[in-house]
Amino acid sequence: MANHKGSLLLGKRADFRYSLLVLREPTGVVAMPMPSPTQRSRPIGLLVLLAVAGVLYALMLANALTQPSGGGEASLETAIEGLFLTAGLWIVLTIMIVVGAVMGSMPGWAGGLAGILIPASGVANFTAVDMCSRHMPWAIVVPVLLAPLIAFYAFWAGWPKLHAALPAERTSIAVWASIFVLSVATFVLAA
Repeated sequence: MANHKGSLLLGKRADFRYSLLVLREPTGVVAMPMPSPTQRSRPIGLLVLLAVAGVLYALMLANALTQPSGGGEASLETAIEGLFLTAGLWIVLTIMIVVGAVMGSMPGWAGGLAGILIPASGVANFTAVDMCSRHMPWAIVVPVLLAPLIAFYAFWAGWPKLHAALPAERTSIAVWASIFVLSVATFVLAA
């Protein structure tokens, strides 16, 4: 049998679904389709980001449920801590959405909507954390739901197996409508 030397030819465009594995034989070249890295790998980058987001999420929820036992300085300290935890978490969630969109796909309108609703939901999340500190414990529902919805959508966008199970239009509408309703409800109830 001939000695096979393989090389991987990658397309110039990132949206190619298959790369070519070329085997050089003494008689010629044989090209075979091979799954691209995005089709055959798990979303490791998203999993790492999810771990970071999980830590920030747990700390943010703990901060939201903690009532400071002091005067004004303790309340201010808790508020600033909540602000930084929320900002850090939303930065990680934004990166997750971008990574998911680059690794996989999402409808174009959903990407534009994400650019508006992710910052708005971050403000709504911080508002809800503040509402918890003002003796409105039911407001914890907003922080509990917003971050997981965004993280789920990032995984859905970046993982082809989820695309096969959940249709693009329905999933996008359900997730972004939920984020919109939670955000607007927080602003209305805080007023």
